[in-house]
Amino acid sequence: MQTLTILNTRDIKKIRQAFEETYGTFFTGDYVYLQGKDGRISLINKDIAKIDLQKLRVDKFGLYVAELKNNSVRLSKEGAQLLAKEARDKLKNIVELDDREIKAYFHGIDLKKDLGPDAKFVLIEYKGDIVGCSKYKEGVILNYLPKIHRGEVIV
Repeated sequence: MQTLTILNTRDIKKIRQAFEETYGTFFTGDYVYLQGKDGRISLINKDIAKIDLQKLRVDKFGLYVAELKNNSVRLSKEGAQLLAKEARDKLKNIVELDDREIKAYFHGIDLKKDLGPDAKFVLIEYKGDIVGCSKYKEGVILNYLPKIHRGEVIV
C-alpha cells in the first residue's frame, strides 16, 4: 500500500516553481496535490480532503501527472496533455516531431535531435497535439513512453 501525503501550499509553491522553470506554466485547475514516497504527484478533486486517507487501503488516488526528483519535474503522458489543455499558450520546451519521428517514438526508440547543449525535459508534439514528455540530453531525446502506450498502429 502506498502512503500519500496531501501537499500544503508551501510544497505546492516549490513544485509550481519547478514546473514554471521547465514548462513555463502550472496547472490552473482547483486541485488537491498528493505526493507519494516515490516522488509521484497526483491531482484529485478538493473533496478528497474530507476523507481520512490513513484509514483507507487504496493503491492510487487521482490522476498521476508528474514525478519530482532532484528538483526536476517529469510529466506523465496524461500530465503533459492536461497541462497543454489548461495552458497551451504559455508552454515552453515543445519539440514538434514529423511522421517518421513519431513512429519511432511510439516504438520506444530514442530520437537524435539537436536542441542545444542543455539537458532538459521537453514536451513531445505531433500535429498540434501533445503526446508526452521526454528528457533531452546530449543530442538525444530519451524515450520515456511506457510500454503500455507503445504500438505500431498509433499513427
